[in-house]
Amino acid sequence: MAEICLSANNLTMKFGGLVAIDNVSWALHQNEILGIIGPNGAGKTTIFNVVSGLYTPTSGEIVFKSNIINGLPPYKIAKMGIKRTFQQSRLFDNISVLDNVLVGMATLSKGTLVNSLFRRKRMAKELDENIQKSLGILNHFSPFLAENPYRKAGDLVPGERRKLEICRALASDPDVLLLDEPAAGMDPNESAELMEDILKIRDIRKGIGIILIEHDMAVVQKTADYIVVISYGKEIARGSFAEVSSNPLVQEAYLGSENENA
Repeated sequence: MAEICLSANNLTMKFGGLVAIDNVSWALHQNEILGIIGPNGAGKTTIFNVVSGLYTPTSGEIVFKSNIINGLPPYKIAKMGIKRTFQQSRLFDNISVLDNVLVGMATLSKGTLVNSLFRRKRMAKELDENIQKSLGILNHFSPFLAENPYRKAGDLVPGERRKLEICRALASDPDVLLLDEPAAGMDPNESAELMEDILKIRDIRKGIGIILIEHDMAVVQKTADYIVVISYGKEIARGSFAEVSSNPLVQEAYLGSENENA
């Protein structure tokens, strides 16, 4: 079996008297897509916020490559190799598609003040290499984005914006990618394209582990290798899509619910 790259051990997150995550554990392996699903208010995005350093868990551990990362600030966790997208777009709308991807490479840059002042050829070479890498990533996901690298991100339609967010996250060569409802706002055709895009990620970044939060069950069914279902912060099922979708607790708590907001 592939090596574990990220795990949650007895993870609990409380906000005063509210228990958002209640003693949840899971493991993400290299080259695996783990789906975390659940009804409204289940605690899914809170898990991402804990993993990415926005919250410090009340108890339990987040372990990345054998290192406990509880309480580390988001920029350190990102630099270690864990990147994420958000439910709401976090693109820089007033700059170009290409510049948004280049921003994602900031943690890889070897640029220093000395290099900027006295080693300009080295910096120019690094920038050129980053531009070529960015265009390659864009072309892998969207020929439209690759052909329009200087279009402002704010002018993109929702489906292309989601693709650009994934490209920006991938630009830093992460070991773990957290996708928070990437199909939100997409029509069925865009969602179908997204499924293929998510599967492509493993071709671009060998060994990457992906955690997917998603309400579109077609996306989860098509992409996730393994699924953990939570409700009111607690795990209620785990297994393949076929196993969890046939579980009566899951049907009652999530799949049959009309309230599908995270």
